Amino acid sequence: RIMAPAEYAGNVMELLKRKRGSELESKPIDEDTWLFTARMPWGEVVTDFHDELKNSTAGMGSLDTSEADPPFQEASLAKVEIMLNSEVVDPLSFVCHRNDAQEQGRRVCAKLQEVLPRQQFVTVIQAKADGKIVASERIKAYRKDVLTTGGSKTVGGGDVTRKKKLLEKQKRGKKRQQATGKVTLSQAAFNSVISRSS
Repeated sequence: RIMAPAEYAGNVMELLKRKRGSELESKPIDEDTWLFTARMPWGEVVTDFHDELKNSTAGMGSLDTSEADPPFQEASLAKVEIMLNSEVVDPLSFVCHRNDAQEQGRRVCAKLQEVLPRQQFVTVIQAKADGKIVASERIKAYRKDVLTTGGSKTVGGGDVTRKKKLLEKQKRGKKRQQATGKVTLSQAAFNSVISRSS
């Protein structure tokens, strides 16, 4: 049950809809206050529903929960796997409602893109649900200028073939690193990704 000022009734209904709540009843208690009774998945309630309710009612909404009868209801869920360079990172995999899989996968991929350090090779971050890639981000590789030595002296002078050879060699090395390189996820980066507030 949710109690909120009448002026925020629309905000509460919108919040319930967004959080997959099914409104059972909404009625005015008095001229200033409304009472909403709704069923909602427990996962939506425990993550951040109370904070969002306070935000959408200027801090004046209140929430009272009780177990529904029956307590469980069938839902369409999907397992979202997070991959770094095609390797699944099991601790970051999660289960969510199938309709939210793409949005949640995007959120985790974007967060990883922020917190992972750049490597000598391209890092591909992907979220996979139901056997399909639903979100993807890339972290560019560091690029070393192989055409200069030490200062600003150009290797090979004006010899174009020598320059092409060096760039080709660098390209092969990057490809080899991409195939064998592993991306390690630090504890700080992991905590940052699983924290919903940051």
